[in-house]
Amino acid sequence: MMDALDMEPSRQSGHANIYDNVRDFISLELSYLDDRRFEDWMALFTEDGHYWAPIAEGQPDPDNHVSLFYETVPTMGTRIERLRHSRIYMQIPHSRTIRLTSNLQIVAHDARSITVRCNFMMLEYRPTRPQNVWGGRYDYVLSREGEGFRIESKKATLVNSDDQFPSLALWF
Repeated sequence: MMDALDMEPSRQSGHANIYDNVRDFISLELSYLDDRRFEDWMALFTEDGHYWAPIAEGQPDPDNHVSLFYETVPTMGTRIERLRHSRIYMQIPHSRTIRLTSNLQIVAHDARSITVRCNFMMLEYRPTRPQNVWGGRYDYVLSREGEGFRIESKKATLVNSDDQFPSLALWF
């Protein structure tokens, strides 16, 4: 395993390709969400993958605590069906989003997986509604598949995860 500093492209040019590939994968993943290509986004997850947004920083697990989101691939599919339904009033008009990431770090990697951390900001705009800005940290575990990656787990920890929120329909 290598630490994050060892993975900065400027420090280890031999690892720049891994860093660039991970950065490009995460950019693609977030563009699927922003473009409302939810089925393509879900397909990036491993069969047993999950998405988790804890309600408190330091929350040890999603199974024994309340979360903002905790979804496996089947429950993502259910949410996507609801988001595509013509009568999902909480999404009429639907949200427009943009997600930005920074401070990407490869925390650890081996032949099978890569652990990644980065900061994020998400702007959600819906005509006739106040816009929301969310910010926090993404923690990923990516499995290597051929020349690409799949998401084993994605955790979105909001800096204000313990605050009050409007109804949440979309993943951060």
